[in-house]
This record gives sequence, C-alpha cells and structure tokens, in this order.
Amino acid sequence: MALAQKHANTTTCYMPYITAFFMPRNDTDRPKVVPDGAVNFAFLGQFAEVARDTIFTTEYSMRTGMETVYTLCDVNRGVPEVWGSVYDVRCLLDATAKLQDGRKVTEMKLPLIERKALGAALRKVKGTDIEKLLVAYGII
Repeated sequence: MALAQKHANTTTCYMPYITAFFMPRNDTDRPKVVPDGAVNFAFLGQFAEVARDTIFTTEYSMRTGMETVYTLCDVNRGVPEVWGSVYDVRCLLDATAKLQDGRKVTEMKLPLIERKALGAALRKVKGTDIEKLLVAYGII
C-alpha cells in the first residue's frame, strides 16, 4: 500500500478519436511497451506496439500490462502468444459459415458462370480432406 501511495505515478490523457484505431500505420508509429533502456516506466493499452496483435481487443491491452510487469519486475515468464487464427483454415471456414447465416455455398443463388465454377471446384475436392473440412464446417 505504501508503494502505491508514495511511489506510483499515473498521468492521464484524453482518448484519441475512434478513427485512430483504423489509420494506416507501421510498427514504428507507436512506442514499444517497455522502451529500450526503460527501468521504471512503460506504455500500456491500445497505443503501444505489440508484435503480431491487432488493437481494439481486450487481449491487446492485457498483453501490454503483462509485458510491462514481466519486463520491469524481471519476472521469468512469457506473455501468452497471440492466437494465430488468421492462419487456421478451420477458423476461416467457421467464420465463412457464420457470415452466410449457416447457409451452405451450394444453396446460394449464383449466376450461371459462378455456379458452374463452384460445381467444378466441388468435383475437384470430392473425396479429399478439403471436402471433409467443407462438410464439417457447414460450407457444403
């Protein structure tokens, strides 16, 4: 308690406009959570740079706090890895099915050329693991 009352210092600031989250940027636009050489300060929240993560999530803000504590307090523990759903075809198929409100691709009203292309693609994947995934996730 004495540490919090006598030695902790927090500076508040205004929130940026909501569009700030969606502005183009690169990895040098935001400060590192714990800048090189820092021993008693860090940047927390959505506007500190965390590799391989997307802002606007609770996990992002929590990860900056964890990284701060682990780094500045020399805790021998790693920050949990960002879940790589963008690379998991099962997540993409599940999201696709949900975006279609559970309707299968074969039930969609498509123009003739797209319908023919879909039929050809489905014939190509017949009996493969791809077909099993498409069926398992309700795509076909």
